[in-house]
Amino acid sequence: MYTLDRILVPTDFSTHATAALEHAVLLGSRFSPEYTLLHADEFAVSPLGALGIQAEFLETYHQGKLEFLRQQFAILTDALHKKHLKVKTQIVSGRSYRVIIEESEKADYDLIVIATRGLTHLSPHLIGSTVERVVRLSRQPVLTVQGPPVHGGKLESVLCPTDLSPSGNVALSYALSIARQYGALLYVQYVSELEKPEQEEEIRKRLPDLKNHHPQSDEVRVEYIFDRDVEPSNSIIRFSEDREVDMIVMSTHGRKGIRRVYIGNNTAEVVRQSRRPVLSMTHPLHKRLFARPVTEPAVSRFT
Repeated sequence: MYTLDRILVPTDFSTHATAALEHAVLLGSRFSPEYTLLHADEFAVSPLGALGIQAEFLETYHQGKLEFLRQQFAILTDALHKKHLKVKTQIVSGRSYRVIIEESEKADYDLIVIATRGLTHLSPHLIGSTVERVVRLSRQPVLTVQGPPVHGGKLESVLCPTDLSPSGNVALSYALSIARQYGALLYVQYVSELEKPEQEEEIRKRLPDLKNHHPQSDEVRVEYIFDRDVEPSNSIIRFSEDREVDMIVMSTHGRKGIRRVYIGNNTAEVVRQSRRPVLSMTHPLHKRLFARPVTEPAVSRFT
């Protein structure tokens, strides 16, 4: 069972970040987790900070910013405390994506929830570089959201796209667990190439045994979807909109490899374009083969 004991929610205090926190609270409502609100202070990697310039106006600026952050955190934590939720706050100096990834590994979080946009007013079809790097590099599952929860935050359907490779099938365990916990309908989607059509009979022979991904998989309502498209991401997004699925759950890598420096094109496009929350995770082998992004030595859980 996929449980949530510790949830990390990076925030820049924008409306988008607040929406991400709403998703985190709704998803964690069945587990009573501890929420950590994290703000990355990038002053140290700015020209003034990197050059170590000492000036009175900088000290005044720092104190004013710290007071502002405390006020913003107080607003968020007061609302969460009224719901009797466990919450703590952190301000960490450094580049945002690196701070998020290092903190998530150091404290071994079960989930990172992050908005695809922040204070910068990007196009709805673009995501910030911080989000893309977090999705690409994180060893923990990442839930990316584009707006506030809809339908009262109900989770009635889950879409799990897979290319049927071992890496692509990693998401099935998470999708089955979530669908079972919420009594949701699970769509398992396979999209074949348009130029190389595959017969449904042949595809079904390659379908994984769901029992191998969750011992109570027979308690989940599952519907298989087979489609063809030039780009699988197009079919994934189109289906999620047509069926109004409440969450997309997919692996960051598929049969083309699990190189840490690249995120699968399909996952990247779905995260960029989908209006539905997207839960992405990496293959366990990915966690063992590649060096930790932090400077600390690897710990035993990655051996």
